[in-house]
Amino acid sequence: MWFKFKSDSPAEIERKAREQAAVEALTRGDILPRARHRIEHQLAQKTKLYSTDMTTKEFLLSEECDIEPLGQVMGTCFYTIENFPVPNFRSQENMMLAHGHMTARTNAVERMKKEAKLYGADGIVSVRIKMKEQPGFGGSLIEFTAIGTAVKVNGWEPEDLDKEPFTSELNGQEFWQLIHAGYRPVNIAFGICSYYINSDQWTLPLVRTGIFFSRANQEIEQWTEGMYTARDLAMSRMQKELEDSGSDGCVGMTVNCELREVEYERANLQYVDLLATFTAIGSSIKKMKRPHKEIKRKPLTVLNLGSKSFVTLGDRLDELRGTVEEDDFMGAYD
Repeated sequence: MWFKFKSDSPAEIERKAREQAAVEALTRGDILPRARHRIEHQLAQKTKLYSTDMTTKEFLLSEECDIEPLGQVMGTCFYTIENFPVPNFRSQENMMLAHGHMTARTNAVERMKKEAKLYGADGIVSVRIKMKEQPGFGGSLIEFTAIGTAVKVNGWEPEDLDKEPFTSELNGQEFWQLIHAGYRPVNIAFGICSYYINSDQWTLPLVRTGIFFSRANQEIEQWTEGMYTARDLAMSRMQKELEDSGSDGCVGMTVNCELREVEYERANLQYVDLLATFTAIGSSIKKMKRPHKEIKRKPLTVLNLGSKSFVTLGDRLDELRGTVEEDDFMGAYD
């Protein structure tokens, strides 16, 4: 018996062609054709329209630093690890998970940088990072997404501009303060370690009731040692990134530790091991060759509703920060 299959419609053929082109672009390390078309179409417009995920205050502060927004850029990567987690019979680093996190992070940030380079940007500011790991079907799924605003900077020395666009996850207020203190962002530094902590026959009675259950209060030394090891490895990898980029230090760090229990049975005993994933992320900075020009701020007149008098403030720090303290009204005239 012969079956006659319906041929694909022109719209379906076009959809499959777009999907194939997207896969090929990711395979060769390029950005998606859809993203390239969007950016090229924006650059071809006579009017310079841009979009940014910065708040109003962040945008105004960036403008004071002679930073011109060009448009939003994004990079993302979903990475799967099959047959994970599996029990280990000794404490050691789980390289599969650490490698998965590093690969997802590298791919996402590099794709974001490629979009910024297509804009002709000098850097990416106000980067928002989303890191997530969740169990999948027979494995683990890692998601790493980075979204920021590509910018063009003015008034910087050529030595302060790298070949690659700089990246910074600092908000607009922190970025403004950093530039006027004579520092510049370099990139987003990242360090991670996933350490498997094995529970042997001596540790087991401390964490699960059983025939050898002990009621004595005592430290579980293996778990403590494993946490310290995970922290040291993650921080050493972040420090290696700082050294490779020639940075002076790292600010705005976020440190997180997630614990996952791995239960299994062996010799009629129920074991509970730990998987400690330690991550550290921050913005690496470097001293500028020549500090950014100082902004001459105009005096700001504020009405004190308490004393019903006008007060002239010498600078705009509190205004841009969104708060005016009570001490700012000291010496107000009636």
